[in-house]
Amino acid sequence: MKKVKITTIILAIILVTIVSFGGVYIQTQNRMENKIKAYTYGRELKGERQLELKVSTASESSNSSESTDTSESEDTTTQDNLTPENYEIVKNTIEKRLKSLRTQDYTISLNKEDGTITVELPEDDKTDDLAYYLTTSGKVEIKEKDTSTELLNENMVKKAQYTYTSNSDGEYQVYLEILLTKDGQAKIEEIQKDYAILKTDVDAAESAQKSEESTDNTENAESKENTDNTDNSNNEEKTENTEETKKIAKLSVAGNEYDIEKIEKNVIRAKIGSQTSNNTTVNNNVSKAAELAMLINSGKYPVDYKVQNNRFVYSDITHTQLIYAALVVAALIIIVFIIFIVKYKTKGLLVSISCVGFIALFFLLLRYTNVTISIEGIGAIILTMIIYLKLNQMILSKTKVMNVVNEAVKATYKNLFLKLVPVMIITVVFCFSGWTNLSSFGMIMFWGLALLALYNVIVTKTLLKLNENK
Repeated sequence: MKKVKITTIILAIILVTIVSFGGVYIQTQNRMENKIKAYTYGRELKGERQLELKVSTASESSNSSESTDTSESEDTTTQDNLTPENYEIVKNTIEKRLKSLRTQDYTISLNKEDGTITVELPEDDKTDDLAYYLTTSGKVEIKEKDTSTELLNENMVKKAQYTYTSNSDGEYQVYLEILLTKDGQAKIEEIQKDYAILKTDVDAAESAQKSEESTDNTENAESKENTDNTDNSNNEEKTENTEETKKIAKLSVAGNEYDIEKIEKNVIRAKIGSQTSNNTTVNNNVSKAAELAMLINSGKYPVDYKVQNNRFVYSDITHTQLIYAALVVAALIIIVFIIFIVKYKTKGLLVSISCVGFIALFFLLLRYTNVTISIEGIGAIILTMIIYLKLNQMILSKTKVMNVVNEAVKATYKNLFLKLVPVMIITVVFCFSGWTNLSSFGMIMFWGLALLALYNVIVTKTLLKLNENK
């Protein structure tokens, strides 16, 4: 019976090892796809996206505005704005945006002489979006529709946030809420008196304008005989309509116009997308509202920037070099296994098999805990392996002397883990580091130490006890 249990444990270890290092492949759209999650590598191992942001001068903006009709082409850069202080503000604003978007592994450098900002980002499916948000304006304004006269700007905005409502049919409407300062609140009340700004009022005003245009066209089609009389009467009607019809004002955020659903006290509520029950659409609308709020809260750039260079930089460490390094480490571990087997016979063999299971489970854990593997992280992996092999060597050595597995394991844990207390403290500190490389080291050490402490009690000790009582 004990042999069956030992065999079962060994088969489970073999299965975990195959899954960890071989993968689980399932046919998807006429191709085989590995369903095991891939490792997350740091920039120094995977490569990085390097963005070079240059100051956009007024002459460049005027040239670009000839070929594009977007409001983003409006230039706020003047010679007086080109100062090291403003360059530093832009750099800090970029950092705020990256933090708001939960980007961790990045570096930002500034050339204070010409304002050039270089941003290095990890290459993933979000990198293109990040590149867009680095140069997108955080400008908020309410403008008169016909003349583009600015009525309210971001200087009167306190902050932004997003929210949503739902109805009994399970449909959701996402909103961007813009909170105004006291000056902004006074200004929006003034605007409401003279302008149609709410969606319902804007629709009514636009409908009235179309009606007036239709009336004008009818007048032109009338006969010349009634021209004088018609002109006089219609001029009076036009005057009345003009007095009743308000001018239209529109909200613009980051160069795009949005409908204002409601204005309450100091809060402007703008609709993002349409009301829907489709989960994908709702999530996209929420993401859009959150991104707009992030742009507003991070602040507007005092100087306009454009992306001068956007390129991928390959890592100096190649995939082949990583494979060679892994083979060297594997060879050293195999040598240790051989020493265990020669010195401790069957117990050494069982511990070696258990070690293989630990390594396989450890690498699976790194995949699914979203740990970023950096060069420092690789160092943590190697250090974890050394501690694990040392732990098992001590257990085997004490088992040989005591000849009782439970007592040997307890004595080894007490002896080794007391010595590892400083390492554990450093590991926890590194886990909360803002620098990705240190965080990588800390997180890998944390999961490694936690796993080896549990795994040895559950698997290695069980194998040795079953062998002891045969």
